Amino acid sequence: MIKDDAQRYGWLSITVHWLSALLVIAIFGIGFYMVDLTYYDKGYHELPKLHVSLGLLLAMLLIVRIGWRVSQRGKPQPLPNHSRKIRLAAASMKHLLYLLMLVMVVTGYLINTAKGDSADFFELFSVPATWQLSSDGVDLVGEIHEIAAWLLILLALAHAGAALWHHFVIRDRTLLRMLRPGKSDPNP
Repeated sequence: MIKDDAQRYGWLSITVHWLSALLVIAIFGIGFYMVDLTYYDKGYHELPKLHVSLGLLLAMLLIVRIGWRVSQRGKPQPLPNHSRKIRLAAASMKHLLYLLMLVMVVTGYLINTAKGDSADFFELFSVPATWQLSSDGVDLVGEIHEIAAWLLILLALAHAGAALWHHFVIRDRTLLRMLRPGKSDPNP
């Protein structure tokens, strides 16, 4: 099943979710590692290119994800055992994750193109610079990028922790719905 329904996510939603999660972790790890590299360190020239390419891939997945969510008529509904507080927390977390990914993509693009250079996607194509930032602007955008990166990774950890809490403590189907698609559950 590729489409989402009221009980479960389809293959496309599941695939984009997990690819996004892996990308966020990889991009964060590369960014964390590369900020302290000096000119003569291994990876000084190559890791930023990989960081940018993976960031552009995350941007593409974010566009697909939002487009898919908007186009889907049916989407998985909260499980019946979820209280209003849990539903609000889950919706808030999801929207914050989307917002932080968007902030990361936009600020990363602005940092990369600040001097008028394009953002290259694995040397396959380039996204041109739209405007240049002053050095003060680059510093501000860099700070926003770093703060948003930490917030994103911390929120992603909380998201994963909540999924595990649902699975092992509450013992409901929240996590399972994002692991495998299927027909509607007779006993949600």
